[in-house]
Amino acid sequence: MEKQKTMPYFASQSTFNNCVMNENSSPLDDIRAIRKIMEESTRFLSISGFSGVFMGLIAIAGAIAAKMIIPESIITGQGYSESLASHPDGHRIIRLLFADAAIVLFLALTAALLFSVRKTRKQGRKIWTPASKRLLINLAVPLVSGGVFILLTAGRVPGHVSASLMLVFYGLALLNASKYTMTEIYWLGIAEIITGLVCLVFPGYSLWFWMFGFGVLHILYGLLMYFRYKEI
Repeated sequence: MEKQKTMPYFASQSTFNNCVMNENSSPLDDIRAIRKIMEESTRFLSISGFSGVFMGLIAIAGAIAAKMIIPESIITGQGYSESLASHPDGHRIIRLLFADAAIVLFLALTAALLFSVRKTRKQGRKIWTPASKRLLINLAVPLVSGGVFILLTAGRVPGHVSASLMLVFYGLALLNASKYTMTEIYWLGIAEIITGLVCLVFPGYSLWFWMFGFGVLHILYGLLMYFRYKEI
């Protein structure tokens, strides 16, 4: 009972009970048990793969809505290479696009939170731990900074630049947070950054790259997590 009081940050009591060493365990088993305990106390491992699939579907729906908002002349013309503010109805279009992005972001974050809470409860863990706090802070700093930067430059830069910045800043946020969660998040961040940079090279396809980065990549990531860990 005394040991339980001196170890307040374990993800769950069941994890500690399952991993604790006993007289019949081998040294290799003991090392694995200690490693698992340390990992679960420093990394947030309750990210659901199904939440990635759901976020990807939401992003694709948002991209379809954006395509309906943006005039066909802009999509088929210079490919967003000129600022939307120069369009006669540009300011209204920008407001609608940001409303669309805000809805997508809200639904995606809500889905990620709900599925993570569901997974932590199934595993008998706590959602709010020192590891999850560090994850949230390291994710939020680049994400909020990028969001403010994009808002301040909206209408002043070409549309494909804003789309590229969203992907790049999001990728940087994932990279920054990956050291406090699963390794797959690191590679998802790398893929988002690469997609954002390629988006700059092909401005006529920026909406498709945005859909690929926030939609398809999330779905692939979610399926990978599901089949690798056999859980959602």
